[in-house]
Formats: sequence, structure tokens, C-alpha cells
Amino acid sequence: MFQNTYPVFEAKRLLKKEMLDNLRDFPRELFDLQYQGYSDGILTGCDIKGTGTGLTILPGILYYKSVPYFLDKPYSIPYRAEGELVYVKVHFWDKAIGAGGEEFFSQVIVDGQEPDAEQELELARFKLQPGARLRSEYVDFYDYETEFDTVNRIHAPYAAPEHSGIWPRILKSFAKELLRNHVNNPWDSAFCLSCLQLTEAMPFEAVRAYLNARLGQDREYTNIQVYSALKRILRENGVREEESGRSPKKEGTLLML
Repeated sequence: MFQNTYPVFEAKRLLKKEMLDNLRDFPRELFDLQYQGYSDGILTGCDIKGTGTGLTILPGILYYKSVPYFLDKPYSIPYRAEGELVYVKVHFWDKAIGAGGEEFFSQVIVDGQEPDAEQELELARFKLQPGARLRSEYVDFYDYETEFDTVNRIHAPYAAPEHSGIWPRILKSFAKELLRNHVNNPWDSAFCLSCLQLTEAMPFEAVRAYLNARLGQDREYTNIQVYSALKRILRENGVREEESGRSPKKEGTLLML
């Protein structure tokens, strides 16, 4: 049967072991119930900011093989700009048995090797040129794939039911820009309104169903293919790069410190 048991902390009141066990286990059990069936990926947070000497990963939660991994304070990583493509990824170690119980650890890595799908998760990728500072603010939808000196999170998987999804902020940006153009297509209207309400990743099947219906096709998508398809829809609706909030810039423009 359904129940909720919580210990009462009062003077001279004895606390049974079972009550303390319940207090210990309740948060994790609640988390497991809420996210059962979710894919691996970023659950929330984990934003990346450029610094004068590298980058900082902000607090957030990763979900990997049904285990949540918490980053409760900013984590800074030194990095020297070399103009080459590098990946910010998390390597997950096997479960360890410590003195206080099971322990799950991970390590943040920044290098030029693609993430190993068997034990690593991508947070972002970028090409940082010498003399530039890594940028993580975007002026419009097209800016998410700027090649140089910009944090690219298009490929990063976000935890979602059954199948990982794309960064919710990308979908919200798409919706805002498309809605500025007096949308008439009912598929566009319904999808955009759903995007604006997102608090976590949209289920992959919902994104796939929209793109296939809107573009008249039947296929699967990677995150970059989702982004490309959304970009195509914007352009078909007259939202050009020059019109969506920024002026064109040459590739390789340095953002000087």
C-alpha cells in the first residue's frame, strides 16, 4: 500500500534504525522513481563558461547508467588555446565499495579524442584560437554552431525518456525565432509552444515526430541532424542568419581578452 513514514525529532524520543534508514534512502528512491527509464545524459545544469586561463563547468547533474552524478560547485579546468577541435567530456569509473558504501566517481577530461561511448559522456566541444576567450553566450539560433571560440553543445546528449535528447535551450531559441515570423503551420505552432514550456529535455520521439511530419519524411536523427533540420525550417520560414539578431561575422574572428 502507499505510505509515507518520517521520523520525529524530539527530546527523549528514541529513533529506530528503520526510521533513519528510511530517511537516508528516501531521496535516492524518489530520484530513481522520477527518472526511471531515462537515457544517459545531462539532466540539468553543467553550463560551461570561459575564463582567462581555461573554462569552468557550473553545477549540475549527469545521469549515467541509472546513476545520478552531482556537481555541487563550479569546477575549473585550465586549458591553452591551440585552435584545434577539443572535447569536454566526463569519464565514468566503475563502481567502488568504500568504507561508507557504494561510491561512483567520474573525471572531467578536455582533449582532442572523441568521447568513448562505452564510458564517457560529452558535455561540449570547441575550437579556441590563441588570444581568444571561450564564449558561451549566443545571440541567435545560428550562433550555436559558430566554429571558433564558442562552446558548442549541439552534440551533448541530454537525459530524456528512453532516448537522449538535444539541449532544451536550443529548442527554446528555435521556437522564439520562428514565432516572431507569424507562424501559420499548425505543426510549428504546437511544437513551438511545447518548446517554450521545457524545464528539461524534450522526449526524442516528440522531436522526431515533429521533424518528420513537418518535413515530410520518416527517419531517425542525431543531435546535429535535429539542429540542421530546425535550421532548415527557420530558413524556409524566412528567418535568415542576418535577420535573426546578429550580423554575419567572419570565421576565426578573435575575441580578445
